[in-house]
Amino acid sequence: MAGAREKPIIGIDLGTTNACVAYVRNRIPKVVPTDRGNLILPTVVALSEKGDVLVGGVAKDQLVTNPKNTIYGAKRLIGRKWNSKVVQELRNYYSYDIVEGPSGEAAVLLGGQVHTLPQISALVLAHIRTIAEAFLQKELAGAIISVPAYYSDAQRQAVREAGRIAGFEVKRIVNEPTAAALAYGFSRGLDQKVLVYDLGGGTFDVSVLQLSGNVFEVLATGGDTFLGGVDFDNRIIDYVLEDFWRQHKIDLAQSPIAMQRVKKGAESAKIDLSLIPNVVIDLPFIEERKGRPLDVRMPLSRQQLNELTLDLVERTFEICDQVMEEKGLRPQDIDEIILVGGQSRMPLVQQKIQEHFGKPPRKGVHPDECVALGAALLGDSLDQIDSVTLVDVLSMPIGIATPTGHFRKVLEKNTPIPASKSFRLPPPREPGQPIEIDIYQGDSDFLVDHEFLGSIRLPAAATGRRIDFKLDEECLLKVSFDDPVKGMTEIGLATRDTPEAMKRALAEEARRRQAAGEQAAAAAAGEERRGGLFGWLKRG
Repeated sequence: MAGAREKPIIGIDLGTTNACVAYVRNRIPKVVPTDRGNLILPTVVALSEKGDVLVGGVAKDQLVTNPKNTIYGAKRLIGRKWNSKVVQELRNYYSYDIVEGPSGEAAVLLGGQVHTLPQISALVLAHIRTIAEAFLQKELAGAIISVPAYYSDAQRQAVREAGRIAGFEVKRIVNEPTAAALAYGFSRGLDQKVLVYDLGGGTFDVSVLQLSGNVFEVLATGGDTFLGGVDFDNRIIDYVLEDFWRQHKIDLAQSPIAMQRVKKGAESAKIDLSLIPNVVIDLPFIEERKGRPLDVRMPLSRQQLNELTLDLVERTFEICDQVMEEKGLRPQDIDEIILVGGQSRMPLVQQKIQEHFGKPPRKGVHPDECVALGAALLGDSLDQIDSVTLVDVLSMPIGIATPTGHFRKVLEKNTPIPASKSFRLPPPREPGQPIEIDIYQGDSDFLVDHEFLGSIRLPAAATGRRIDFKLDEECLLKVSFDDPVKGMTEIGLATRDTPEAMKRALAEEARRRQAAGEQAAAAAAGEERRGGLFGWLKRG
């Protein structure tokens, strides 16, 4: 019987700001409480002044006092190359040091030592494992771990690696919107088109699914891995910093401890404004001048917050419309809207959903818990006779760099997975030299905006031989080559060195940014210093 497993498979929603864990007993999914009795665990890792590794709420507690050794928001960095445009922009945002890892990936400094992002996430996952086994009083058989639908292959591989380091057998990587739809529709015998609106701490995902009994078919998906609750927080932070600068001509952004207090106050104010119309951000003795304490005491209304963040909310609906248009759907074709992620609780978000789709979002699906609950249901149904059938899709195209530095798509966006596509190897760029192919993922027109997945290198004699790109059910890429002796043989991707095409693209992007920066500086001459001081906050 399902639910009678001796060793349970848990579902883990590993979020940007919080994680949630669930299990299934007698076909009913339930959340595992944390060691503090909460239903969510902050995804924060820290090193105390005594050298102890801290995870969860106790780690988050020292964000203010020890910001250099407190790692948060790892989900935005994991699986990315250190020299990618995204990581270089983020380096200015976090209070801890982001450095280059041993394989050219983004890594962090903790206690003066380099740690990869899978190692950091593994500390959270290992803590989750300890909590779950103590609560269930059973050894775990494994875990289903959810990821944003818009995660690249490299990011998915990194999450799977984090699970392995933590000692889990990762049974499956599942997309968060798909897991949420499972929590909503499992065993309900529905026949509906459902839109999952997932606005979490760090990412926005939207997926349209066709639910037919226990078949969950993703029709289209899209998102933005840099649009989430922290961006709403940053608008409040920016507002506070500018007001304090106007009053006292002091830049609080220069003080890591002051900044952590402002961040904490901004997040609390945002959450409270979902329940009440007015709050006061009150941060006593945040700075001093000539021995006199200076305080932040700023009233903030829900209406002001709406004005500060309206463009972020509108951006989510632009993405919703793009995703629906890809399948020729209109808002009125959607039967239900399911909200996922804490930021989806914002009254402005729910009001705009009502206006955009002509119907309110579905109540009764918990935005913080549904992804973990759905992942647990998937884990419990594995190998069962009446298991669910998931038909997911590729969220971003995968392709190769051409000799001219352009992007040639091999696997198109929204391709149902598993999938396979073949092509013939081109001749080497120079006669007699090996054939080198650089593989990327992304749906920008510019190579610099794509994720570099790796390179393959084959002898010149392989010209004209077949190459297969295969996506498994987790949307992980495997590349095979038609070897003249061994037949189809899987090839490992080399990822250490940045390919020349990407170096040229990064250099061109740097030149473009410098030129744009010089123009902006000239235009801003004589204006107040607001943009230079606080503009970096909006990139988080």
